[in-house]
Amino acid sequence: MQRKRWQKLGLVSVLSVSMLLTACSTKETGGENKEPIKIGVVTSKSGALEAYGTQEINGLKLGIQYATDGKNEVNGRTIEILVEDDAGKPDEGIKKARKLLEEENVDFLQGSANSAVALAIAPLAEEYKKIFIVDPAATDEITGKNFNKYIFRTGRNLSQDAATGGKYAVEKMGKTFFHLAPDYVFGKSSAAAWKAAIEKSGGKVIQEEFAPLTTQDFTPYLQKAVQSGADVMIVTWAGAGGATLFKQINELKIAEKMKITTGIPDIAGIKAMGDAAEGLSGMTAYYYGLSKTKENEWLVAEHQKQYNAPPDLFTAGGFTAGVAIVEAIKKADSTDADKLISALEGLTVKGAKGDYTFRKEDHQALQPMYIVKLEKQAGSDHLVPVLVQELSGADTAPPIQN
Repeated sequence: MQRKRWQKLGLVSVLSVSMLLTACSTKETGGENKEPIKIGVVTSKSGALEAYGTQEINGLKLGIQYATDGKNEVNGRTIEILVEDDAGKPDEGIKKARKLLEEENVDFLQGSANSAVALAIAPLAEEYKKIFIVDPAATDEITGKNFNKYIFRTGRNLSQDAATGGKYAVEKMGKTFFHLAPDYVFGKSSAAAWKAAIEKSGGKVIQEEFAPLTTQDFTPYLQKAVQSGADVMIVTWAGAGGATLFKQINELKIAEKMKITTGIPDIAGIKAMGDAAEGLSGMTAYYYGLSKTKENEWLVAEHQKQYNAPPDLFTAGGFTAGVAIVEAIKKADSTDADKLISALEGLTVKGAKGDYTFRKEDHQALQPMYIVKLEKQAGSDHLVPVLVQELSGADTAPPIQN
């Protein structure tokens, strides 16, 4: 009787160990685990930044296709992309991220178009121990004071924008600056980054103005720009309101009264700027005609094939996020967060612009950036960003702020 009792206990123990090993193996990509790898995307599918969210999602899908040779699987496991709309609202972003983490048990988070949403989601990555690949949200705080070890950003941050455009503006355009930016974390962070870059190069920001993201009449802000007496107006904007802003800049003939520099917007934004923006110089993170890498050639051709349009401003970042996820899983042979962190830190991946390297200290991807000039070109329905200068990831490396 005693012997049978121990035999039963032994059987229970063996079963328990077997179940434990099976549970542990679910985080690995090899072996017998064939469950899909799930990427949960939280971004804007509505609201002011809807276009950016669409670019991000399309790029992510294409990046995974490229990195897996069209199979959409890695180590025998299919990759699924689950998308939730944050509507540009931090509270909504948190709710949607929790849904993906708790109900769908996603292996990765990816997002967001809105920097405030990305900042709100970031603590959840740490709470649930999931890697959060950030793109296109650009505010410095994400990989700065709000950093945690689960955050990796393929998108450029605002200090990289400023390092690209600020020095050029001081050297080529003027010494005093007026900055107009949206009144939320993205705009405030941008203003701080540009001020630091301009002052480092010997210029001075003499006035900053912040307008609500929903602003329709920019006249008071543009009048303040002219009245400031600054040599140059820096325009930082995001989303659909940018078209209205640049239309009013044209109508008020601001370019006749002071020089203007900006982050060159997406194609819709360039179209909205109209022919009056011909000759405008500024920085950009991406335009499909600038990079000559094989990755970009593939991206341009495949995006045109699948979406009947060229890739846009934030498509390249989404593409690189997809490539980075696949490469990290291959290197780690796992979807365990700690193993992925080890795989991603210091990793260089080939994105649409060339090399992206995740800096170990803050997980910010160092990457090429561009100074461009808008010019008319035959056959184009918009002014074309023509390369003035390409800067390397080292040239535009932002300060470590975490």
